[in-house]
Amino acid sequence: MANLGASTGWGLVVAASLVAGAVVAAAADLPSRVAATITAFGGGTLLAAVALQLVPAADKGAGPALTALGLAAGTLAYVGADAWLTRDPGMKELRRQGHAMVAGRSMPMADEAQEGEVVAAGIFVDGVPESLALGLTVAGSGIGVALLVGVLVGNVVEAYGSAHLIVEGGRPRRFAITLLTAIGLALAFATVLGGTVLADASPKLIGTAQAVSAGAVLAVVSIAIIPHTFAEVSKRVALATMLGFIGGYLLS
Repeated sequence: MANLGASTGWGLVVAASLVAGAVVAAAADLPSRVAATITAFGGGTLLAAVALQLVPAADKGAGPALTALGLAAGTLAYVGADAWLTRDPGMKELRRQGHAMVAGRSMPMADEAQEGEVVAAGIFVDGVPESLALGLTVAGSGIGVALLVGVLVGNVVEAYGSAHLIVEGGRPRRFAITLLTAIGLALAFATVLGGTVLADASPKLIGTAQAVSAGAVLAVVSIAIIPHTFAEVSKRVALATMLGFIGGYLLS
């Protein structure tokens, strides 16, 4: 199967980033402002990857019309999935608390272990479109470095936050690391799907799929990163986002 080796290798790199975040959580306690700054940097990198890597590649393969439609479809698909997952007020609050915690905001909760597991579930939901998009770059013209960096940075921070809360809530470190490893392997599989299923498809089909994935990644940044990272206006956060975008630009 075309691209199986490359997409599997990059998928395992994605999985390793989650394991790394969980291991760091078991050994260190980072200040919340550090997590917020790193998250903002990763968000800026993802925005650059969408604007300068995924969308131009989609436009080249599928043309402006299909690219625009794909962007809209991907955004609507993720927004719809998020709405379905948060249709219950209790789950909506848990999911939003998870996003806020990853962005470095302190969110009071009775059960820290439960909050950590909610964040872990959110990593999977938010990570699927990112991992598919990463795989699609392999199916296209080669791995998208800016997208890869944005995904890895976000994964490390989110895995750290999730594992830290799980351990603080009383669960064993092994449980936290095992849970994040399982999610990492699931996202690795999503990367493999993105890199292999459309490997032999026409440029127009690959371009359209890249546009859909770009729209979904844009929705992830808009829902899971921007509102919570910028909840308290900060020069540090703004600078980190700008530096992330510049880094993504240089890597594109």
